[in-house]
Amino acid sequence: MSNKVLKPKKASLYQFTQKYSNNIDNCIEFFKSMKWPEGFSCDRCGCHKYYLVKRVGKTKISYVLECSSCHKQHSLLSGTIFQSCKLDLYKLLLGIFLFFNENKGISAVDLCSILDVNYKTALLLENKCRILMSLSNSDKLLNSLFYEADVFNIGAKSKNKAGRASGQQPILGILSTDKENNYPRFIKLRVITDYTGLSLKKNIEKCCVLSHDALLNTDGEKGFNTLNEEIQVKNEKISYEEKDHRLLWLNIIIGNIKNNITGIYHGITKREMPLFLNEQEYRFNHRKMGKTIMDKIKKYLQRSFPISHRQIVYILNISAPHFS
Repeated sequence: MSNKVLKPKKASLYQFTQKYSNNIDNCIEFFKSMKWPEGFSCDRCGCHKYYLVKRVGKTKISYVLECSSCHKQHSLLSGTIFQSCKLDLYKLLLGIFLFFNENKGISAVDLCSILDVNYKTALLLENKCRILMSLSNSDKLLNSLFYEADVFNIGAKSKNKAGRASGQQPILGILSTDKENNYPRFIKLRVITDYTGLSLKKNIEKCCVLSHDALLNTDGEKGFNTLNEEIQVKNEKISYEEKDHRLLWLNIIIGNIKNNITGIYHGITKREMPLFLNEQEYRFNHRKMGKTIMDKIKKYLQRSFPISHRQIVYILNISAPHFS
């Protein structure tokens, strides 16, 4: 097993607060440069000059850019996922920064305490950040000569039941490496309905570039044998007590995901599973982002679109029945 690659130093919370706390001009400039990377341009008349208008409401102070020619007012957040957000610019930016910058994530309970908002507001902000992560996850297939795959369960075990409990959700985890049993490059996480060969084969084909020159390491699950005609499959039972067993890195990643559920989020429901898995996949695959986090967030917001709390609840509700 190779030594773990050191990750770049992440962005500093101190430097973030020094730049944006009590400095509304910097907050405005962040969102303005996000919305108009080439400089302000009125979408009605094309004018490049504006007045900054301050609006004082009951719960927050907001700012709009008013075209100096036709006087159309432009919201800094219109057209983004945070359109109609009730938080002031600094609280919103701080919440986004904290959620993206924390290596393991941050709970809505902790976030509502830090931002001094209610739990519902903090949870909505987190779910919108998870959607940004989901949209930013690459659709590209894993492409390597070495893969590891395993199925693990999320959820509490049912009493008096051995093996796979009905109350648990099976998840397929796949990673790509440069060498066998080496530090991972990227991962994919997929909810699966069952352990059948058809289900495993279909999901791995959607996640990986398969070839006869490549090797897939698994732990003896019979369903993986359905891939024998497309890739070399080393499908043998593994002693997880061995120091350098074949699925060591995947096992570490799975353990970290489960620890995040219990230690940070204190459990998740099946309806929350899609966004949670997308978040975990994003965090691992973007672990080397380091101090470029604010530039990344800006790009994610540029590509986003408005989505309401009601729409998020609807998406979660229609997703839940598809899980076993």
